[in-house]
Amino acid sequence: MMSTRAEESTIGGKVSILATFVGVAILAIGVFGELPHGPVAFANTASTSVTVLNTPPQWDVTMYAQEAPASASSSPTNAGSNVTWIASSTDSSNDNYYLLICTNFASPTPNNGAAPSCNGGGGNQIAISASTISGTQATAVRTTTSGDAEINYWFSYLCDGNATGAACNPLAWNGFGNGSTTPNGSPYLVNHRPTFSVFTNNAPQNPGATITWNTTASDADTYGGTNSDTVRLFVCKLADFTGTSCGVGGTWASSTYVASNPTVNYVLPNPSLRGTSSAFGYVIDNHGFFGALVGGTGSQQASNTPVVVNNMAPSISSSSISLLNATDTNSLILTTLGGETPNMRALFTVSDQNSCVTLASTSEIVSTRIDLHRSGVASTSCAIDGDYNPNSCYPGTLPLSTWNVSCTASTTSCLGSGDSDVVWNCTFPMWYLSDATDVGSQFAAQNWIITAQAADGAGASSTRVDGATGTELFQFLGYDLSTTTIAYGGLQPGNSADLTSGTG
Repeated sequence: MMSTRAEESTIGGKVSILATFVGVAILAIGVFGELPHGPVAFANTASTSVTVLNTPPQWDVTMYAQEAPASASSSPTNAGSNVTWIASSTDSSNDNYYLLICTNFASPTPNNGAAPSCNGGGGNQIAISASTISGTQATAVRTTTSGDAEINYWFSYLCDGNATGAACNPLAWNGFGNGSTTPNGSPYLVNHRPTFSVFTNNAPQNPGATITWNTTASDADTYGGTNSDTVRLFVCKLADFTGTSCGVGGTWASSTYVASNPTVNYVLPNPSLRGTSSAFGYVIDNHGFFGALVGGTGSQQASNTPVVVNNMAPSISSSSISLLNATDTNSLILTTLGGETPNMRALFTVSDQNSCVTLASTSEIVSTRIDLHRSGVASTSCAIDGDYNPNSCYPGTLPLSTWNVSCTASTTSCLGSGDSDVVWNCTFPMWYLSDATDVGSQFAAQNWIITAQAADGAGASSTRVDGATGTELFQFLGYDLSTTTIAYGGLQPGNSADLTSGTG
C-alpha cells in the first residue's frame, strides 16, 4: 500500500514542497536477511523541494508601449520638449514594475529592490518610469535636447523591482508589433531649431521705394534626406510674434517657406512717415519651431532691423496759392485811410512725402513764410528785410512790428498719416499806399503775388514758389494830410503843372 503527504510553505517569494513516501523504496539499501517467513526489504524516507521563481511583469495586450503623443515625421518633438511613453502591465507576484526605454535591442539588467538598467549601462537609457503599481499605467518621459539626433530608435522593456529575484520580461516592444505603420512606434524624431545668424535690410529708403530684408537662415533637419525642413521669415512691427504670425502690432512682410535664407520686400507707401520704425525678425521651420533662441550666440531671432524712411523736403504747388481780401474774394480792397487794412489772406497747400503728420502724431510742417509783392517786383527782389517797400514789397522776414503776418495750419485739412497735404492760412495787413493794379491805375498791367515757402520738423524747406495767379489791388483814393491847405503855386491860363508834386 502507498500513501503521500504534501507540505507547502511560502517564504520570500519562493514556494517549498515536501513529499513523504511511506512503503516506497526511494533509496534502497540492499539489506536482505533470512527470516523465517521469507525475505524482508528495509527503506529510508527522503524529502524533495521545488523553488518557484519570481515571474516578470507581463505586457497588457491592450496597451503595449507607445509614444503619447506620437513623435513622427509630420509632428516631431521640438528640442527641449518631452517625449512620453505609456504602457500597462500586470505582475503575477503583484510586484511594482518599471517601464524602461533603451536605445538597444538587448536584454536589460534587473536590480533587486531597485530600478533596472539598460544593457550596456546608462548611456543606452532613454527614459524610465517611476515604480508603478501592477495593473496600472506606467509613464516614462525624456526631455529632448538640441544635441539629440534627429532620428532616435527605441526599445521598451518591463522589469519588476522584486527584493530578491527581480526579473525583466524578455519581450522587447518598439511599437511595431501591429505592423510598421503604427504611428506611435519607434523611432521618435527630434526637431531642431533653424539657425538664424544674419538679419539686414537696405534702409534708409524714400517713400515709394522698397525695403528688403535679407537673412542667413537654414535648417539642418532632413529626416534621412527625404523630407528636408524649410524655413520662413516674419518681420513684425512689434516684438510680439505668436509662433505662427505677428501679433497685434502688425506685420511688415513675411516670406514663403524656402530651403534657406528667406528674404522679404516691403514697398513703402507714399507718403511714409519719416524716421525709424521697429522691425523684428523671426525665423521658423515648417513645423513652427523658432530659430535660434533670443540672446543665443550669433542669434538674430527677435532682433530689430528697423524701417528707416528718409526725410523729404516739402513742396508747394503754385496753383494752390491764393491771395484774398478780408472778405475772402479774389480782389484786394483797401479800407483804412492813412493806415493798414487788416485781414488780407493767403491760402496755399503744402505737400510732403513724409505725410502731414509725424510718427509722434504732431504736424510734419512746422513753419511757413510768405512774401507779398507787386508782380513787377521779382520774388528775388522781395526776399529780405532790406527789400521792404510798403508800396510794392512786403518780405516775410520783416519783424511783426513792421508787418504783422500770422500763418497757421488748417486743423481739418490733414487727414492723417496717409495724407500728404495740409492747407496753410496766413493773414496780414496792407498799407493804404500800396500800388494799385486795376484798370486805370499806374500798374494796370500788373497784379499782386504771394510767394510761399514751408519747412518741416527735420529742417528741410521747400523752394520759394510764386502763386500762379495774381490778384488785383484796387485804387484807394485816400490821403493823409498834415494841413488843411495844399498850395500848388501860380499857374497862367493855358499852362499845366504836375499836381502830384504838391505838398501840404
